[in-house]
Amino acid sequence: MPQRPQRTNKNIEFRTRNFELRNSTLGVRYSFLALWTLWTLWLFPSAGLTKDKQLAAERQTSALKKEEAELAQALIRQFPQSEDPIVLMGNVQWRQGNAAEALKFWQEALHTNPRRPDVYKAMGWFAMGKENYEEAIINWRKALQADPQIPGVHNSIARALMGLGRHAEAIEELRKDIEISPNSSSSYFLLGQGYSQQNEYEKAKASYEKTVSLEPDLTNAYYGLFTACARLNQHEKAQEYLAVFKKLKAEDMKVLKDRNDAYNDLIDMRQGAAETYMFAAKMYQGRGDTQKCEQLLKRAAELDPNNTVYLMELASLYGSSNRLSDALAMHKKISELEPNNPVCHLNIGVFSARLKQFADAEAAFTKAIALAPESSAGYRSLAQLYLETGTKLPQARDLVQKAVAMEPIAANYFVLSWACDRNADTDSALSAIKKAVELDPGNPRYRQMYELIRKRSSKQ
Repeated sequence: MPQRPQRTNKNIEFRTRNFELRNSTLGVRYSFLALWTLWTLWLFPSAGLTKDKQLAAERQTSALKKEEAELAQALIRQFPQSEDPIVLMGNVQWRQGNAAEALKFWQEALHTNPRRPDVYKAMGWFAMGKENYEEAIINWRKALQADPQIPGVHNSIARALMGLGRHAEAIEELRKDIEISPNSSSSYFLLGQGYSQQNEYEKAKASYEKTVSLEPDLTNAYYGLFTACARLNQHEKAQEYLAVFKKLKAEDMKVLKDRNDAYNDLIDMRQGAAETYMFAAKMYQGRGDTQKCEQLLKRAAELDPNNTVYLMELASLYGSSNRLSDALAMHKKISELEPNNPVCHLNIGVFSARLKQFADAEAAFTKAIALAPESSAGYRSLAQLYLETGTKLPQARDLVQKAVAMEPIAANYFVLSWACDRNADTDSALSAIKKAVELDPGNPRYRQMYELIRKRSSKQ
């Protein structure tokens, strides 16, 4: 069956990234450059767009804000028993700069359902924006009570604690966040800052080194490394890191020089509105209204055309509705955006085969193998195509034997049994299907095939 590319679907999850960068003095990428920003924008006025285009971008942003708010309001009317649209409206108001209105909607949602970690997380950032660190911590602690494994909240608490000068406590929170999210470059960076404040420069250096191993272009981490090495009298290394910092800082300043706020606001607005449409689509899909779901997903894809999440949702909707040609067309569109994603080509192969476009299916599965030769899925899929069409049967067996060698899972053993059977090797077929049943005893298809081959074997 079709597979889903490994993409992040933010859905209703509150988007805090831009807020963190704009408002937190402890922001990761641009916090060190914050003091330079106004000077840079004064010296280098907005470039890249004419005044007319800037005005057009501002008008589009304004219209889209209205459209998004109306959609969220419609969801509140259409789904009066759910607090989700109320949370969504709060998120929409927040992103559109109406913080006080956002807070009203979040509080209303909590009256309906007090166990909403996403709402407490958002309210924490509301308090953080007012530099009310204690209140922010209270809200984030409530988020953790609702979901102790929620990523990033310990990181947020650490930021507030640092704002209060409580660096030792912040370090403990960051350690907890790393336990939940071992690859959090943000937490390792802040850990480096915390250790520096405690004059523990060896630990600070190790934390910054981990940061750049996870995110090599994180400018401020190199300044942290420079500082830590200088404090440790490692002057040669300090100069190396300072050189990298200066190089990355120059690149950052160029980004600030070239940016256009009106255009960037429009891009952010389109991406945020697309997420709102995606959320609305999911609500209507849950109600069984596939037509409305499709309409909303199409709008999401229109607003954020390079985000394959929305295209994948459309493809899934078409596939589940047996609109095979539409599903295939959508997967082809996804592959245009992600030509080196093997899962895209696997999906093209699946739907091409279902439409009896066997040559196209063979080409797609072959492409998937070429892109991911270490994955068994492509070999198994191509073998299955040959078995279904009754062609290249010896090659089908070779392919699925490779799949089993790479990944000895039930699905691979099932296709291997099929291939052995089609190549008149009943004993090997029986052995393979036995293994499939052992690995997945609850699968009725495997048990049925096992009984068929066992009966046939006993008659020989």
